[in-house]
Amino acid sequence: NQEAHMKCVRQESFAEGKAEGKTEDILELLSELGEVPNEICEKILDTSDLNLLKRWLKLAAKSESMEQFVKEM
Repeated sequence: NQEAHMKCVRQESFAEGKAEGKTEDILELLSELGEVPNEICEKILDTSDLNLLKRWLKLAAKSESMEQFVKEM
């Protein structure tokens, strides 16, 4: 069914957009702690799991240092 397929495509696009937004927010918060190591940046950018991104976003918001974030991620 074409309608069901389009709904699925829209939901997938929405989820990708949410993941992209969370990724940007995480990196922005981390940049306030200092330079984000390349391997951490790549790991965050390569992740599309919304639950993991939500966890990292909360962690980035409460971390007092890049080291703390990396250790707890």
